[in-house]
Amino acid sequence: MSWIFSRGGAGTRAGAGGAVVGCALGLVPAVRVLLGHPSESLRLPWSLPLASFSLEIDALSAFFLTAIYGLSALAAVYGAGYGRVGAGRRGAAAWLAFNLLVASMALVVAARNGVLFLAAWEMMTIASWFLVTLRHDRAEARRAGRLYLVAAHVGTAFLLVFFLGLAG
Repeated sequence: MSWIFSRGGAGTRAGAGGAVVGCALGLVPAVRVLLGHPSESLRLPWSLPLASFSLEIDALSAFFLTAIYGLSALAAVYGAGYGRVGAGRRGAAAWLAFNLLVASMALVVAARNGVLFLAAWEMMTIASWFLVTLRHDRAEARRAGRLYLVAAHVGTAFLLVFFLGLAG
C-alpha cells in the first residue's frame, strides 16, 4: 500500500500504519493462546507437492509471535520518524520490504509444514537482504548485502539437509 502513496510522507504513513495495524491484528490470536485459549490453526489447500499451507499458533509460537509483532510495531513507529529513510519510491519500497519481513517472520514461527517453513524463510531472507542493501549506492551496503545473502543461504542449505535427515 505504501507503494501507491509514494509521494511525500504518505508512503511512510501508509507503510508504518499498515505495519502497526497488521501487528496489532496478529497479536490478538497470539495473546489469546498465551492466556490459555486453545491453539489457533489454519489449513488451506496448496498445490505444491509434499506441501500444505498449514499454520498453527500454539503456546511456543504465540510467545515468539508476541515478540515479533510487538517489536515490529515499535520499529515501525520509530522508523516512521527516523531520518526520512527516503521519500518517494525508495521509502515506499523499504516499507514494502519491512512489512514482508514481518509477515515472513510470523509465517516462519507458525508454519506446520517444512516446505511452507522454507518458503517463508526464503521470503524473510530476501526481504531483509533488500533492507540491508537499501542504500545500494554505498559500497559497504552492497558488500554487507552480499555477505548476508551468502550466510543466509548457507544456513538455508543446512536447514534443508536437516529436514531431509528428519524425513529419512
